[in-house]
Amino acid sequence: MSSPTRFLVVGALAIAVYATLPPGVVSSVLYCVIAVGAVASIPVGIRAHRKVSTHSWWIVASALSFWVVGDIAIAVMENSGGGVPLPSVADAAYVLGYLLIVVALLSVRSSGTPMLSPADGLEAAIMTAGVGLASWVVVSGPRGERVPDAGTWLGIFYTEIDVFLLVLLVFVVLKRRAGSTTHWLLGAATALMVVADYTSYVVVADGPAESTILNVCWLASYVLFGAAALRHDERPRVSTISRAQTGMARLILLTSAVAMTPVVMSIELMRGTPVTRWGPAVVIAASIIVVLGAVRMTSFLTLLQRQSRALRLAADTDSVTGLANRGRLGRRLHEILGPEGRDGVALVLVDLNRFSDINQTFGYAVGDQVLTEIGRRLVDTVDSSATVGRLGGDEFALVLPGPVDRHDAVAVAIAAQRAVGAPLEVRDMKLTLESSVAVALSTDTPHPRSEELVQRAYAAVVAAKSRQPRLAVYDHTMDIDRIDQLRRMGELEDAITGGELEVFFQPRLDLRTGAVSGMEALLRWRHPREGLLLPAAFLPSAEQTGMLPAVTSFVIDTAMAACRRWRLAGLDIDVAVNLSVRDLVDSSLASRVRTALDDHGLPGHAVVFEVTESSAMTDPERSIDTLEALRAQGVSLSIDDFGTGYSSLTYLASLPVQQLKMDRSFVTSLASDSANLAIVRSTIALAHSMGLHIVAEGVEDEHTLDVLRGLGCDAVQGFHIARPVPAGDVVRTVKAVNSAVGAARTAV
Repeated sequence: MSSPTRFLVVGALAIAVYATLPPGVVSSVLYCVIAVGAVASIPVGIRAHRKVSTHSWWIVASALSFWVVGDIAIAVMENSGGGVPLPSVADAAYVLGYLLIVVALLSVRSSGTPMLSPADGLEAAIMTAGVGLASWVVVSGPRGERVPDAGTWLGIFYTEIDVFLLVLLVFVVLKRRAGSTTHWLLGAATALMVVADYTSYVVVADGPAESTILNVCWLASYVLFGAAALRHDERPRVSTISRAQTGMARLILLTSAVAMTPVVMSIELMRGTPVTRWGPAVVIAASIIVVLGAVRMTSFLTLLQRQSRALRLAADTDSVTGLANRGRLGRRLHEILGPEGRDGVALVLVDLNRFSDINQTFGYAVGDQVLTEIGRRLVDTVDSSATVGRLGGDEFALVLPGPVDRHDAVAVAIAAQRAVGAPLEVRDMKLTLESSVAVALSTDTPHPRSEELVQRAYAAVVAAKSRQPRLAVYDHTMDIDRIDQLRRMGELEDAITGGELEVFFQPRLDLRTGAVSGMEALLRWRHPREGLLLPAAFLPSAEQTGMLPAVTSFVIDTAMAACRRWRLAGLDIDVAVNLSVRDLVDSSLASRVRTALDDHGLPGHAVVFEVTESSAMTDPERSIDTLEALRAQGVSLSIDDFGTGYSSLTYLASLPVQQLKMDRSFVTSLASDSANLAIVRSTIALAHSMGLHIVAEGVEDEHTLDVLRGLGCDAVQGFHIARPVPAGDVVRTVKAVNSAVGAARTAV
């Protein structure tokens, strides 16, 4: 049997003994002993078990102590032969105890929050004023007094505060914020005390009742308080009462309390009671109800306004980044443009490329952190007049109210792209993100609407995805391009199965041997209506439709089959295939390559896979795993477009590559641009110092070829060597290039 249970059993037995005793000294002493014992158990329980609301428990202990002092005072007065005056010293102790109980109830906390709010206190006071009016009439009415004496005022105070405590208890039950046994014991103890006290003044209107039944109720209340203190803290049970049900019950109680004024007036008028007896009470009660009601309504309206502002803010705010959301951006753009379509307004759209790979690799929590950081960076790129928001997914928008011209808008777009491209720290790894950025200007069309500007920005971002740098300013031709992209998305699957995709090959010339050492596989789509399409015209569609793995498998299989034929024809050359970032995070790629090598009977060194720096660094961990798995099969790995990434030197050493391929932007102007010449020279030296093979693409003339040869470049590729040719023309093209280069070397 637990301590609280034993305490309840002993207390119940003691109360039973008290109930059998006749009024007198013995019963009074036993009453006081039971009360003192119950109160003394509270500090014991506080020290042993109370971990929360400790201050409230000490207030309860103080309140009960005052009540016990009052009980002892009354016992002394009753057993000394004299009567008990009203008011007496005991009443002072009782009043203090009641006030402390109210404070304790209002200060009790559950799960870190108050059980009762200030609004609960206001509503309880309103109900007390209404119900208390009836108590006034009941307590003072039988006395027939026009001006209540001190005893009557005291009785009115007790009944009023009893009603107030009962209402607070009802609120606790309605809210059900705490449903532990401890709280139910406290509720029962307070309810017993209040009902017994209220009955002693309302049922027996002459003064405090000396009924044994009432004394038993008071003693039971003391014992329940002590048992509650001795129990361990418990986790409150979850309530099943909805807020709507609670609100309706409170409304009924408030309505009943307010209606008490006209009810009392009607009853007293029907009884013929003089107005002088009940009129002042009605006026006072009605005034209190009106004042408290006004205060409660004011606080309620203030709460509604605060919640309304919070809801409006939430409706306008992106939940992940805290920036403006799509709705707010649209309204802001509409406000700036106005009904006439104001000039000088720009919309910059930022689309994060391959952001879904971060979500798939690290999870959505990390993805949200990245989005938040990108949003913060974008805010830093513009002044306070601009509005930065997230349209959804991986799309951000910057609304520039202007007036801004094309140059200013492009400058902001470039700054935004650089901000996105700066390295990110994710789980102790540095990532770099690429973005496609679009600019749409209101000056492009007279009186543009916000919807039109957004549509243009989307058209421009589609165009940006297919070019370098990935930045585009809207022009009307992009609408046509966007329609074409949508149509091609639906046609691509048929193109794969219908044999419309073709692989062309461009030779790579080894400058040391003067012979072709390999061919790069270049995908083309021979469209039945549009002719021969380059990859930029349809690969974005392949990514969006999820068909990129099928396209990659087609290119790998076709390239290896062609390489097998070349080797059978006596050409000892390799074939290079480009991989995208989605290929690098595809866990099945290595096994598919292994199967293709076996199917075509090729050694691993006959194949080269080319990847860009940026694609390898989007998800470095998975990318490096894939590259190492490919390397384990003997294939060679090459960094394509070297020099255009954000972290060329930082991460180069971490990639298992054997070859660097300089971007054509450095090579084409090599002869006329001293800066590019220095870059190429340094890149060649860097590659050789790391033991890597270096290839220059974009060789368009003999002079550039001579310069690269003089700088020690290992291999070259470009239109000056040969243009891409169909698979059937490779053998003839290779022989022609070898013959031409051999003749030139002989002539020299």
